[in-house]
Amino acid sequence: MGSATLRNNTGAQRYELVDGDELVGFAEYRSDGDTTVFTHTEVATEHEGKGYGSALAKQALDDVLARNGKIVAQCEFIAAYIGRHPEYAAAIKPPR
Repeated sequence: MGSATLRNNTGAQRYELVDGDELVGFAEYRSDGDTTVFTHTEVATEHEGKGYGSALAKQALDDVLARNGKIVAQCEFIAAYIGRHPEYAAAIKPPR
């Protein structure tokens, strides 16, 4: 994995992980007040297995936490990442 950086594309409602000029993955979300609902995560096929997905999840979740936001993980990838990283558990918003 190169020096990938995260950008929050609010117009498209997704976090995008870019490496140089290339979009390598994204995590779609919708905002509900202070809650970010992650709905879908995707990494380009040619970049799978290189750590981009984990980097995307970590940086996106860290951004939500930096804003004191809450997280709903409807996306299986984000949910699995949180399951392996209990430091995010306090930010999970319980279902209604």
